[in-house]
Amino acid sequence: MDSKVNIIAMDDEETMLRILRRSLEPEGYVVETFVNPGEALKRIENGASADIVITDLMLPEMDGFTILEKVRSIDRDIMVIVITAFSSVESAVKAIKAGAYDFIPKPFDPEHIALVVKRAIETRNLRLENIGLRKRLAGIPAAGELVGASRAMRQVFGMIEKVKDTDGTVLIMGESGVGKELVARAIHTNSKRTAGPFIALNCGALPDELLESELFGYEKGAFTGAVSRKTGLFEAAQGGTFFLDEVSSISPMMQVKLLRVLQERSFMRLGGKDTVNVDVRIIAATNEDLKEAVDKGTFRKDLYYRLNVVPIEIPPLRERRDDIPLLIRHFIGRYSEKTDKKISGISRDAEELLLKYLWEGNVRELENIIERAITVTDDEIIGTEDIPVEVKADIQRNPEEVSPYQPELSLFDVERLHIETVLKVSNNNKSKAARILGIDYTTLLRKLKAMNIPL
Repeated sequence: MDSKVNIIAMDDEETMLRILRRSLEPEGYVVETFVNPGEALKRIENGASADIVITDLMLPEMDGFTILEKVRSIDRDIMVIVITAFSSVESAVKAIKAGAYDFIPKPFDPEHIALVVKRAIETRNLRLENIGLRKRLAGIPAAGELVGASRAMRQVFGMIEKVKDTDGTVLIMGESGVGKELVARAIHTNSKRTAGPFIALNCGALPDELLESELFGYEKGAFTGAVSRKTGLFEAAQGGTFFLDEVSSISPMMQVKLLRVLQERSFMRLGGKDTVNVDVRIIAATNEDLKEAVDKGTFRKDLYYRLNVVPIEIPPLRERRDDIPLLIRHFIGRYSEKTDKKISGISRDAEELLLKYLWEGNVRELENIIERAITVTDDEIIGTEDIPVEVKADIQRNPEEVSPYQPELSLFDVERLHIETVLKVSNNNKSKAARILGIDYTTLLRKLKAMNIPL
């Protein structure tokens, strides 16, 4: 975001404009005033930097509702505050419904107008972060639902880019809830197999007998109840990708059968005599240390080396806290749309709570908490009262276990990284990049200049 907040104020009384300047300039805001609203609108149309517009409701040339409509047609991210000496409940409701941030009757307390502007800026910044940072990291190339800008996640994205065009078996390691299936899907989506199916199976959810029939299928009469042939998941994944989650949980017998498929790319259905050849890429995942399982003798060494051709490790969320603000805004965007609630962001205090939490359930737990907060909140911004009591209790109970949050990236760095990524994907087409980022062309140019990104 720009470091300076730019305010354009319109009123037909010079005295009122002087009051606005005296109220707001000491707060560090840049205030530009206009008696003629047409001139002010022309300034905005020509790309003048405007974060806040303050307009009187009753002006000689045009009324505040017309100004509000025109400002929002130029840039919907500009926050409009309406002031008037002729206030009424009907006018206030009409202004808010038309998109005004607030409606303030004259005469007003200078401290009150400064407070309203401060809140409007916070809401605007949260909204812009939400729009800009929840674009699913456009062009990693697209890592689907994966979100992150920490050093650890950039390494994960780099590995996705390296392995996507190969057929090498990938072993994804990480705790439950870190997004192992999302990484597998990102590899598949960006690979030459993207037109083929992506089949996922949780190996730990099935006993041996069911797991075998799910993997390899069976012939009619193979066992009681087998009244027709069933195609196994290896066959169903033909030409695509087969994702085996919790691979560490499979029995020694099933390890042998899986090893054979990896070595020979063929198998036989249960009760069958014919060999079935498959062209499938295998991606496996585990939340356990497979090397340790090999040392203990519970996992075959030869299968481990077959699976561990390309290892990708996803660190737990508590070790990449820089990603928490991005994930929060990503999930706010998703569930605001899903629930049709206009949630523009999260308060600093609520976000601070989430930054201090241990996140043993990782990204999945964070997603659940944001979904719950959006469901219960009555405000436009998620507050501390919307955060589950168990989160607050855990922080109070174990304060010494939570390391201080020390971001490796500032919000400026994250935004710059995101803009550079989008420009790369857009082949430096700035108009296209602006559309992807959800900002207008002149705003993008201003940001590029401020960030010293070559035009």
